[in-house]
Amino acid sequence: MTSRPEPADASWCSLSIHHLQTEGKLRLMQAVHDATTSLLMIYEPTRKEDETREAYLERFRRVNRPAWTTLTDEEWAQCDHHVTTCDFPETAKSWLELGRKAGFSRARQVFEDPTAFYRVYRYDR
Repeated sequence: MTSRPEPADASWCSLSIHHLQTEGKLRLMQAVHDATTSLLMIYEPTRKEDETREAYLERFRRVNRPAWTTLTDEEWAQCDHHVTTCDFPETAKSWLELGRKAGFSRARQVFEDPTAFYRVYRYDR
């Protein structure tokens, strides 16, 4: 996303940026801002406003293990390990603020899934 030879009209990123620490998220969003002429949309996991990362992980396990019935115990363990070691979701307020700090003039949430784990954000130049 950061090394395109020409600007993109719009950029989309899904279930990726949350793997970065907050400063890495900001640097990536700044680079995308500089390489995008119109808008960026992202689909990312989101913590509740008063939720720590540890509480998010507990909620992830509590809600998703019973819901993800097609996974074997081994497959669930792999998902859980990934989320525990690699996921660093922001709150909605933080996701929006990162977009503004990156240079986008407008940032808003446009979707929240029924479990409240995943949301879509739109950032306009």
